[in-house]
Amino acid sequence: MIKKRNLIITAHPDDAEITMGGTIKKMTTLGHEVKNLIICLPSEPEIRIDEAKKSAKLLGMDVEFLEKNKTSIAEDHTLFYLITKLDRVIEEYQPDSIYTHFIKDSHQDHRIVAQAVLTCFRKHKCDLLSFEQINQNNLITSNQFIPNLYVDISEYFQEKIKSLEIHKSQMVGHMTHYLIDVEKLAEWRGHQSGNRYAESFLIIHKKDF
Repeated sequence: MIKKRNLIITAHPDDAEITMGGTIKKMTTLGHEVKNLIICLPSEPEIRIDEAKKSAKLLGMDVEFLEKNKTSIAEDHTLFYLITKLDRVIEEYQPDSIYTHFIKDSHQDHRIVAQAVLTCFRKHKCDLLSFEQINQNNLITSNQFIPNLYVDISEYFQEKIKSLEIHKSQMVGHMTHYLIDVEKLAEWRGHQSGNRYAESFLIIHKKDF
């Protein structure tokens, strides 16, 4: 088996776990390399960084932050700044695959990051995929994601949940729905693909068969 390098570019800590935590654990268990580049720290940087590192360790991936020790959202940066930074990271890491947000996601940070990543594709030709974010609370956008790839995560679903639970700062108030919604979505995508649990993706570009 050829081991591959996978770069996951997300707006926030916990985005990777919410969207593809089971796939990440499956990749690393199979011996593939995974790195999560996190663009924003919208609140409590020290806590969010600590949670992200612990979760990454559980899933077996590396984690890197575009900026540390200060709060930020994607809108704080110009698109040019993000593209320049991402170009350098991608050039250095040389991934076989890049995973990022869906360009029509309801969250503005997610859309900005997706736009920057798609622009970087002008220089870096590798597999490029969007993952499915939970948008059940936004009826306008929740039905726009149409996947064309399903990954069976039945064997790794509990690790996905454990990795999310590490992000305790985010599992409070109105955000407690994440754990419930993650399971419902994984069951639904699993039902569609003939598995108990699955995560879904949109293949934007596939370099080779």
